[in-house]
Amino acid sequence: MVKRYFLSNKDIKELSNAVGELGSLFRNAKKVEVYELNEAVTVYIIDDKPLVAKLMIKMDTGTKEYIIPLLTYFYINPAYMPNYPVITVDDGAVPHIVNGADVMRPGIKEISGNFNTGDVLLIRDLKGRYIAIGVSLMSVDEMRNTTKGKVIKVIHHLNDKLWSLAKELIKQ
Repeated sequence: MVKRYFLSNKDIKELSNAVGELGSLFRNAKKVEVYELNEAVTVYIIDDKPLVAKLMIKMDTGTKEYIIPLLTYFYINPAYMPNYPVITVDDGAVPHIVNGADVMRPGIKEISGNFNTGDVLLIRDLKGRYIAIGVSLMSVDEMRNTTKGKVIKVIHHLNDKLWSLAKELIKQ
């Protein structure tokens, strides 16, 4: 069951302090609407734009909460450059990733930034377009030193349910 409600200014301030880098999106907002899709997915609609999601992701060590920018935000606001590590994948990996596959090490062309196991990573194609957001399954050094296997769990990608929901919310 979907629940929708607006946050008070006090709640917006608390949330902006709790979400790290994405806090500036909330601090500058005139209104923030919460769209709770289910227990695992919440979308934050900031000034009528779906920009951020809170996801409960099952990992090997249990369930972990991630607060991520939605991919639609990169297309709404191309000037926004988040401060996340970026993984660039080859053209052969793109169709698999946008269909929900996790990222395998052989498909990676470039690794930028520092990260540890469980950190959020942005995944882009060779043309620089963001195609997915994932969670690293290893540290940057481990990823650079391995040649095979699954290295990133994809948690949001182009054309997934979150992408479609965000596009619908933009039209409203």
